[in-house]
Formats: sequence, structure tokens, C-alpha cells
Amino acid sequence: MKIFNLNQDVLALNKPVINTLLESIEFYRGKTYALPAMKKLNRLHSLSKRRSTTSSNAIEAIQVTPLREKQLFEMGETPSSFEDYMLTGYNKALEGIFSNYSYQVLDASFICDLHRQLYEGWNPGFGGRYKQNQNYIQAIHEDGSKEMIFTPPSPRDTPMLMDNLIYQFNLYAGDSTINRLVLIAVFIQNFLCIHPFDDGNGRVSRLLTTFLLLKYGYDLDRYYSLSYLILNSLDDYYEALHTSDRGWKENESDATAFVLFLLKMILSGYVKLDFVLEANHLPNTTAEEKTLYVINQSSRPISKADIEEVLYTLGRDSIEKSLKKLVKEKKIQLVQKGRFSLYYRL
Repeated sequence: MKIFNLNQDVLALNKPVINTLLESIEFYRGKTYALPAMKKLNRLHSLSKRRSTTSSNAIEAIQVTPLREKQLFEMGETPSSFEDYMLTGYNKALEGIFSNYSYQVLDASFICDLHRQLYEGWNPGFGGRYKQNQNYIQAIHEDGSKEMIFTPPSPRDTPMLMDNLIYQFNLYAGDSTINRLVLIAVFIQNFLCIHPFDDGNGRVSRLLTTFLLLKYGYDLDRYYSLSYLILNSLDDYYEALHTSDRGWKENESDATAFVLFLLKMILSGYVKLDFVLEANHLPNTTAEEKTLYVINQSSRPISKADIEEVLYTLGRDSIEKSLKKLVKEKKIQLVQKGRFSLYYRL
């Protein structure tokens, strides 16, 4: 029988490699303290929220076309397919987190409500309750292949395990000697091992990650999507989960791999956010110079959409004009033409 001891689990993760990551996160987090005073943050937040919605669903192979995404989120069209409802449900749950995290408590009712919001437009009777059937954890790799990696606890054991996990998190979150980032990562890893719902566990885990990070002072997801980073590291994500769940039921597991993965994603997000702020606030620079700076700093060909998400203070027309001029003046190269044009440094 699984027995939780989150205090012991967190203390066991007091390792140099983890402590180095924590120090780096705090360093880059400190560089974002001036964010609330900056202009046009609503656009940066909207970009991050939309990318989180699409990325978290894409991890579970739930996707719509860019056109449909625009119709749903910019034109306000009514959802009509399963994928439509999953995206709009996730977006609603995410908006609720951003609005209410400061006073919302972590409890079973809140977690079930997140799940309910995912499904309320498509199948209201399915969401908001713990699993009724035995489920299994499969990894969906970047090439589309699937792998069975873990059998979670039974539906009968799930409510008790969830209550215990939630109780211990809330107990130790108030302990100043416990690192909250590590505690959050350990909580999410255990949540994923329990897999408390018949479906939607991965998406709920990412909503909970956003919620807990916000609640304890880490507002990365408000400005840069953590789910997007995970989507682009799927094989590492599943490998970390698979490594950390070995021996979980026998209380012999080691959460190090998953904690390292999540901390690396958080650090990567803060580093990228720092670059976004730097690029937008280069002193005495034109739109063209900012665009050139972003392209020159990229290690791979970059799309116009990617540039727009970095240069959130510039309009789309301004970026398009800059790109045309930079190509014409042979300061950058257009390596792929058409709808999905890509630009690269010379």
C-alpha cells in the first residue's frame, strides 16, 4: 500500500544538482520582478495563456488547425467538435486559475472542479469525479508511438490516496524549511502516479502546476508557457515519469528524475522570459533592429509567429515590414517561403 511522506521525500532531494537548479531559478526569477510595471503585459499574458492551452492539449494529441484556433479564440466561434470543447474547457479552467489563485485553497473539490471544466461543454456527466475504472499510463512519443509505462492505483483506493496527498502538501507548504518548488514537483509526480481521473490527468496536472507555482510566488506561466516547453521535450518528460514511478506502489521510488525535469523546464522558461524582456526593451532601437536581434539570437530558423511572441510590444504589421526590409537588405535569409515562412541569420 502506498504511504506518503512528502517531508521525507523533499529532504531526500537535497542534492547538489537540484540545489544548483533552484539557485538559478531564483536568480532569473529575480530579474522578472519589474514585470508588473511594464507596458503591454496583457498581450504577453494572452499569448502565454493561448500557447498553454494549445500545448497542454497537444501533449495528449488533442489539436486543431491554426485557422480553427483563431476562430475559437479570436473570433469567438462556438465549439462543435471534441477538440474544440477540450481547448475551450482548458482555457476556461486556466482563466479561473489566473483570477482566483491567491485565495483558492488546494483541496479535492478544487481539483475535481478543474477536471469538470475540461469536459462540461462536451460531456458534463464525465468530468469532476474520480475514476470509475482501472486506468493505465501510456507514453505518446514525439513520433506518435505509444508505450505502456505504469498501472495506477485502483478506483477504490484513489479517494483516500488523493486526500492524503493533498493533506500532506498543505501541511508542508507552510513549513519554511521545505523548498516549495521541490514540494510542488513531488506533489505533481505523485498526482500523476495516482492518475485519479478516467481521462484528462495530464492536463489537470499541468493546470495544478500553474496554480501551485502562482500561489507560491512563481508567475512564469503568466508570461511564458511551461506546457509549451514540456511539449517540446516530450520524450524527456515521459522518461522522467517512467524513471520516477518505478517502485512507487512499494514506497521505493525516487522522484529525482521528474523533479529535475520539471525544475529544468521552469528554469528554461525563466531564461526565455528574460530574453523576451531584453529583446523588447533594447534601448534606442527600431522595430527592424529588434527583429534582427531576435533572429540573430536564434539557433534555428524562426517563424514570423515565433518572432511575434517574443516581440510582444510590436504589432504584426511592424514585424512584417521589418522582415521584408531585412531580407531585401540581405541582413537575414528567408530559408522557407509560403504560409510557414522561416527566417535565419546570415
